[in-house]
Formats: sequence, C-alpha cells, structure tokens
Amino acid sequence: MSAARAAAPLDVARVRQRIAEARKLLAGARELLAELYESRAWVTLGLDSWQELCAQELPELAELMTLAERQSLVVELRRDHGLSLRAAAAPVGVAPNTARKWLAEAGVQLATVTSLDGRQRPAAAAAPVKRRRVVKVDRVVALVAEAGPDGLTVFELMERTRWRQSSAAAALCRLAAAGRIEYRPGARRGQTGRYVVERIEP
Repeated sequence: MSAARAAAPLDVARVRQRIAEARKLLAGARELLAELYESRAWVTLGLDSWQELCAQELPELAELMTLAERQSLVVELRRDHGLSLRAAAAPVGVAPNTARKWLAEAGVQLATVTSLDGRQRPAAAAAPVKRRRVVKVDRVVALVAEAGPDGLTVFELMERTRWRQSSAAAALCRLAAAGRIEYRPGARRGQTGRYVVERIEP
C-alpha cells in the first residue's frame, strides 16, 4: 500500500483561519491551567500538590512547547492570574529560579500572589539588583587630603568611614604603595604613623 498522500496545500484564507484557531486553543489552554490551579484540582484528584498534578497529568506541556512558549506561559500565569513562583513554573517543568529569571526579564512584579493553599500572600521580594561597589580609593585620598599636612592615622580613617581596621589599613597601604599618599612613621617608638597626601621632605 502506498504511503499516505500529503495533505493538500491550504489557501491563504484557510491558513489564517487555522492560525487563529490554534491561537484560540492555546489561549484556552492557559485559561484552563489557571482554572485548575485556582480550584485546587490536585486535591480533587487526591494528589499532594499542584506540581504533582502537572508532572503526572500534563507532562506533555513542557515537551510540546518551545522555550519561548514556556517563558510566555510562566509570565502569563504569574502576571495575569497571580500564580506563585513555583505554581507558574510547574506546568512547564522548570525550576523556580529559572522562572524567577524569566519573570525578572519580563519586568513582572506583583504585590500579592495565590499560594498553593489558595490564600493570597505577599509576593516574594525580587532579588536585589547588584550594584557596583563604590571604589574606596578616591574617597580615602580625599579624606587624607582634607586632613591637611597632618594627614590621618588608620584609626582616624576608621572613625570617618566606619570601616573595620583591616579595611582601613588595607586601603591606606595600597594607596601608599601606589604612590598616591605618603606614609609618615610616628616620631616616637609605639606612636601611630600617619598618612598624608603631600610628600614630606626629609
């Protein structure tokens, strides 16, 4: 028996109709997922969690969708239906950290979410954006310069900056080694040395 014949090509109108139908079905599937979650369907089926329902009853979701579609579904479930992070991640089979990254990229931030027990809870705070640490060296040089010809000791720098002794000493030593400030030893034995900006002539 010969192989099945290829389907006849569709005209433009038919293609557009099929695309519209596919989009409608996809949208309907997302609405159904939200409804299943909000109604706690896993309890009805005697399962322990929403994640278990997704893994046991809907494993094909993650396999049938592209990466972009999975990202889109997570974003929609979170943004439009208020699902918690874990709940939004479960249908597409990704880890909560992956879902968190996708949501951050999409700029989705909610005040409250629906948790797995069906209650409204405050959304977990978004991970703080890492800021570049302010370079200390320029501040140290400025503080030493402001102190005038007497300069600063390590302990005086600690008072002005509230840094630990190790941090203050390390910053001063690095700047002295780089030639940006000058170290002047104490006049007497046991006296704390001072750091100055202007080079003191012997």
